[in-house]
Amino acid sequence: MIIESLLNLIFGLLKVCFSWLSIPAFPESLTNSIDTFLNLIFDNISLLGFFVRPLTISIVVPVLIILINFEDVYKFVMWILRKIPFLGIE
Repeated sequence: MIIESLLNLIFGLLKVCFSWLSIPAFPESLTNSIDTFLNLIFDNISLLGFFVRPLTISIVVPVLIILINFEDVYKFVMWILRKIPFLGIE
């Protein structure tokens, strides 16, 4: 509840600070195309279940994303570990 309040406060401050910024609306035709594509994928996800278990997919996809971006993930983790002074990582 405290974190939610802090995030709402930060979001409110950002909204006030950037209220002068006017972003145009996303084109409706592109929105419809994206919705159609996502509906096509998620409506037919049960077909994938014949070949691969959904639990396997939910485990493999994040691991695959981390492996593809391993160098960036490694740099980020090392940057965080260097911020902890008692570890002594240089």
